[in-house]
Parts: sequence; C-alpha cells; structure tokens
Amino acid sequence: MHPLVGRRLHLWRLRNFHLDRLPAPPDMMVFSKALNPNMTVLAVEGSFASVIGGAPAAAMVFARTVDARTAADPRIRRLQEEIAMTEDPGKRAELVTELADERATVRAEHLSALGTEFDAVHSIQRAVEVGSVDAVVSVPELRARIAAAIAAVW
Repeated sequence: MHPLVGRRLHLWRLRNFHLDRLPAPPDMMVFSKALNPNMTVLAVEGSFASVIGGAPAAAMVFARTVDARTAADPRIRRLQEEIAMTEDPGKRAELVTELADERATVRAEHLSALGTEFDAVHSIQRAVEVGSVDAVVSVPELRARIAAAIAAVW
C-alpha cells in the first residue's frame, strides 16, 4: 500500500494496532498476513498483488533468469560466435560494440517478457485463492469493510 493511500483512508487511526511491516522501499508499505494471523487483508478492485510489479521484480528478484535468457538468445550467441571467429582487431572491436548494444536491447526485451509473466501469475485473484488476501472489495464498500474488520477484533 502506498503511504498516500493510507493517509487518504485515514489509516493513521490504526496506529495503536500491531502490524509487522516487512522490509520495503520507503515509499511502499508491505505487510504479511502470515506474520499476523489476526490481520484482515482487503484489496481494492483493480489492485495488484505484487509489491513491486513484474518489471521491477524481473530486474531485482529474477536478474539471473533474465541474464540466462539474454545469454541464450540466438542474437547474442550469433554475435559471440562472430567475435570468436574474427581475427581482424578492428572488426572485432566493432562486433564487441555491436554485442554490447544488442545485449542491452535483448536484455530489455527479456525483462519485459519476464515482468509480464510475473504479473500474469501474481494477480489479486490468485492472492485471494492462496489466502494472502481475504477479499477484493469495491471502493464504495471499502470503508465499511475496514470498520467491520476493526469491530471484529475489538
């Protein structure tokens, strides 16, 4: 949850409740239901279940996978083979520069593709199915659902 959303929903009123915040960038609030079984987790319709999103997850969490896919890409392999077979130092330097440029392009493509795969798997519906989120609610019913969740623990 972004802190501005928390402020808008007046979640500061919950400051006396015990919540275990997980490590996260300062502009994000991450909580785990597993750390506090008394927590009710609601998601607003249209929410994402991913803390950081597919593309950042691909870049940070799955960097090795992206690097492996990039290295296995036929465009990269072809250029590496050309470099290995080239004896002319000038031509080799050109190919090394071309490889660096191509590697950046191919890596960006694989980052995007893995990010899309990540987002497809980590949907809010899946979070409900596995028990990470209790319910997906509409904006008009959000305040009432939060009040009900608070009332249930008091």
